[in-house]
Amino acid sequence: MLSTPPRIVRVEGFELSVQLREMVGNSRQMFDRRGALLFRVTADTGASGWGETWAYPGAAAALAREFFAPVLLGRDATTPRAGWHAMAVKLGYDRRGLSTMTLGGLDVALWDLAGQIAGKPVHAMLGGKLRDRIGAYVSGPFMKPGPDPYRDFEADIGGYLDAGFRAIKLRMGTDPAQDGAVARKVRDQIGDAMPLMVDLNEGFSVEGAAAIAARLAEVDPVWLEEPIAHDDLPGYRRLAARCPVPLAGGEALFGLRAFRDYLTAGVFEFIQPDLGLCGGLTEAMRIAALCDAFEVAVVPHVWGSAVNFQASLHFAACLPERRGRQRWPLFEYDPSENPLRTALADHPLDQNGAVAVPDGPGLGLDLSPERLAPFVTDHWTIA
Repeated sequence: MLSTPPRIVRVEGFELSVQLREMVGNSRQMFDRRGALLFRVTADTGASGWGETWAYPGAAAALAREFFAPVLLGRDATTPRAGWHAMAVKLGYDRRGLSTMTLGGLDVALWDLAGQIAGKPVHAMLGGKLRDRIGAYVSGPFMKPGPDPYRDFEADIGGYLDAGFRAIKLRMGTDPAQDGAVARKVRDQIGDAMPLMVDLNEGFSVEGAAAIAARLAEVDPVWLEEPIAHDDLPGYRRLAARCPVPLAGGEALFGLRAFRDYLTAGVFEFIQPDLGLCGGLTEAMRIAALCDAFEVAVVPHVWGSAVNFQASLHFAACLPERRGRQRWPLFEYDPSENPLRTALADHPLDQNGAVAVPDGPGLGLDLSPERLAPFVTDHWTIA
């Protein structure tokens, strides 16, 4: 006799927020608060899975309640790809942006749930990990408000080196002369061999980005990340034709088609999908396959809470190795103050500057509403 598969009976949203002790930022904005929207999807067996989108949590919650969560109720809890496709039908006119973020957060929860039921880690559900540990690059330092935004760079970088990081990505973006001078000081501090990346966070025009890139070229950066607006494909074509530094981007691209257009244009040497934005694990695996066809390295963008961090480890563990100046993928590790990650999970570096891939069921996280309680600003249930 065939048994009835577990069915999804409840979808919950937990909007999280926490005040930071110090304001930090990038070329476009400063912030003193971290936030996220976590989803919990529960089956009739009692098993549950967690997912996340960290951008616009309130708006994403409204979309989840009205459009996506009801679609999941009653569905087979062991078939996350089928759940993703059922939700994708609801995208309608909005195939990018907020709807894709929301769908993706729920998709990660479906994969976690399926792994919990099967007793297998998500990377096994995706086809199997290709590595047990992933080399990490430190995503920082961040800029500070005031007339000297780089005032703490030397001390922060010293701390990263002491912690064991072996690659660094700077947040930069003032003017070409100042950025070039600071990058030179950083290169002198870390040595010629350490990989150095620079992120301009969409802060410049093509002309401004090209001028900064010309000053940065002497410190040999691995990439210049998102120097102009993420949706300015004509601008990226112009910039790529004159930029002496390889370009990276993709954290703010939504869905497979957007990545297809940028890969076809040939403007990026590194693609950076974020699971909390791009459409979840289901879509990220399709994006990775597309990048493989174009022979472009995938280096996931990682932000938000412990949920997105942990899910990104599973994703990165499944990516094929690509050899260039370094071996890819590397893992983006944000060490700045973020209780939404550090209070919920621990991710130590080993002596080689790498972080371990989780092997517990699902995402391998030990989460509960009680652990989230200090950060919850809103909680809702669809059942």
